[in-house]
Amino acid sequence: MRKGLAILVVLSLLISVFLGFNGISSAQKKYNESPMLAELVKQGKLPPVEQRLPKKPFVVGPGVLLPKDDLDFEIGKYGGTMRLIHHMPDTELSVFIMNNEPLVSCPGITGTNIQGNIVESYKVSPDWKTFTFKLREGLKWSDGVPVTTEDVQFTYEDFLLNETLTPVFPTYLRSGNRPDGKPMKLDILDKYTFRITFDEPYGGFLVQLAINSWRSYTDLLKPKHYLKQFHIKYTPVEKLEPLLKEQKLTKEEWNKLFHLKDCTIWEMAQKDAVAMPYLTPWIPVQITTQYKTFERNPYYFKVDTAGNQLPYIDKLTSTLVQDPELANLRIIAGEADHSYEYAVFKNMPLYIQNAEKGNYRIILYDLHRTTADPVLNLTYPDPTWRKVVRDVRFRRALNMAINRKELIETVYYGYASPPTSVPSEYNPQKAEQILDSIGLNKRDTEGWRLGPDGKRFTIDIEYFIHFEEQKMTAELIAEYWKKIGIFTTTKVIEPGLWSQRLNANELKATMYMWTHDKNLWWAIWTPGANYWGPLWHIWMTTKGKSGEEPPAEVKRYYDTIAKLYLIPPQERAKVRADFIRSIYNNIWWFITVENLKYPVVVSKDLGNVAKKGYGIAAQFAGEIYFFKK
Repeated sequence: MRKGLAILVVLSLLISVFLGFNGISSAQKKYNESPMLAELVKQGKLPPVEQRLPKKPFVVGPGVLLPKDDLDFEIGKYGGTMRLIHHMPDTELSVFIMNNEPLVSCPGITGTNIQGNIVESYKVSPDWKTFTFKLREGLKWSDGVPVTTEDVQFTYEDFLLNETLTPVFPTYLRSGNRPDGKPMKLDILDKYTFRITFDEPYGGFLVQLAINSWRSYTDLLKPKHYLKQFHIKYTPVEKLEPLLKEQKLTKEEWNKLFHLKDCTIWEMAQKDAVAMPYLTPWIPVQITTQYKTFERNPYYFKVDTAGNQLPYIDKLTSTLVQDPELANLRIIAGEADHSYEYAVFKNMPLYIQNAEKGNYRIILYDLHRTTADPVLNLTYPDPTWRKVVRDVRFRRALNMAINRKELIETVYYGYASPPTSVPSEYNPQKAEQILDSIGLNKRDTEGWRLGPDGKRFTIDIEYFIHFEEQKMTAELIAEYWKKIGIFTTTKVIEPGLWSQRLNANELKATMYMWTHDKNLWWAIWTPGANYWGPLWHIWMTTKGKSGEEPPAEVKRYYDTIAKLYLIPPQERAKVRADFIRSIYNNIWWFITVENLKYPVVVSKDLGNVAKKGYGIAAQFAGEIYFFKK
């Protein structure tokens, strides 16, 4: 009898540990907190940590935020300020990644083993049409106000269904993951439980919430108590007049004021974010263009297995750098504790040479996407251009002219491989034959090929430098295409101007940097159509109300994307193959490489940094970073 009882006790303990490691609270009653917060509790400025945490906090241990093999998890220490750098005035990518909290999550970025995150738990109906979520009871916004389904209802009814604030209901929240699908239905079951229903099976909905497009909770969960003061349903527009005048807005433009105040995770580096309540590890406290400071959220809902409220690090600071070269000077000097997206292979000798002096180490991670793929705009408003670039034979010829072996060695120092998602054959002679065969066989006095209009056919690649590899690749691509007689230019433009011109359909060609790893089934490269077919993309996403109707093959491309998210996991492989076949056959854009590695320079003092795997996944787990001394 005693032996049987002992076995039951041991089994019970093992189950508790397992559940705790998977983000489900153990029977923890006593929690620890940062000395920074303990002092505020002592001064009566904060309630005790037990009252700030939900009844069942998210418990972080090995294998919860990252695959077990990628990280040797340690219980960390409190304190310290993490120094970062940013190059866009109103965006801080590292802070965005480290603060990203989806409703549900998965270890790393695999899209598998979906677990609760903001929500404590979820249930899915057998037909994959109904998803029921339970918020963590006692979860609080960063200003201490409880999170309830009132916030979900506000987001759905007063934001998503309000056509002034949301002119186009999001496609991923529609049945069929289609622009013309029926919008999701929301039912509030009680203070903490809500249900989302679709009228068609939606096998990939959880992945949409967990990782696709790097979505955070802010899509479906907004702080009603804060944002209602900017919504005319709750606040008469007359009361908003002082704020509207301050922003030089009319009464009819109250929606612009609302969007200005509704700072999503993407917008945490903007000045209005300081007043916004969040559920993130760190919250903005001081925001300028040059310098940004974020402090720990006293109401953050995660703890480690020892009961320590996360995050471990007290503050994040980020300093503006004007260009990649200045960024690398700071990295080499040891003035950035984490260099995500800024370290480059060409500087590896310098990183190694200065590692001891700069007190950092270099980790080679897997990159979840490419950094530099050339794109032609197939909807650019010029009839000659369209006639040429829409001929898939022309795109095949350009693709065949790319010397990927040389590009991999020159740009990536061998840490990449030729892609399999598009043909990788290098044959400039055959490329020239193809161009001759499609009518581009006439040349001007300087030897450049003429278009159907008798004028020199020119590809102008205009881009802004987000990664150093973009410039190196663009210049190589221009040389490759010049060798087959296509006059090609490259021009670096300011990010704001680039964005304006992209949105206005004024770019003939640019550089795309988000072709995701083909092993990530959920990363289906939808944004690519914004680059290679902007008017088609608008037509598809607005259900034909704007833009330009695309050809059947482009419609099939979009249909395949939608289907990927609807079918059960076991059926995805075939549809995924169909999707990649569309890219391979049509070469919608020029994927240059795959299986990229990239260097990240990290302070030697920083703990709980993944030793391998996807670099962005390591950054997503920023709440467990800590300073060893």
